[in-house]
This record gives sequence, C-alpha cells and structure tokens, in this order.
Amino acid sequence: MKALDTLIEEYRNKMFLIAREDGLNSHRTLIASQYLDELLNIKMTECKTTSKQIEKH
Repeated sequence: MKALDTLIEEYRNKMFLIAREDGLNSHRTLIASQYLDELLNIKMTECKTTSKQIEKH
C-alpha cells in the first residue's frame, strides 16, 4: 500500500523534527514515536498477510 508507505515516511520526518525541537525524551517525541510504531506494525501485518497469500498460490 503506497499511501501507508508515504504516511510512515512523513510521520518519521515529523517525529525527527519534534525530537530536534523538544529533545529525544520529550512527551511529544514519545507520542510521535508511539504513533509511528503503530503505523509500522500495520505495515508489518500487511506484509505478513500478503506473504501468506502468495505462499498459498
């Protein structure tokens, strides 16, 4: 899913900007990191599902 890849990249950049502004241990950086983790987990789940579907064929 291209849109998810784009969203992940955009949010990764946003998280780096927040970390640069507020510091690595700031609350905003933590929240951004957690959201990025959620997006990455969704991507990993999609990849696993796609891989399993390909194996069945």
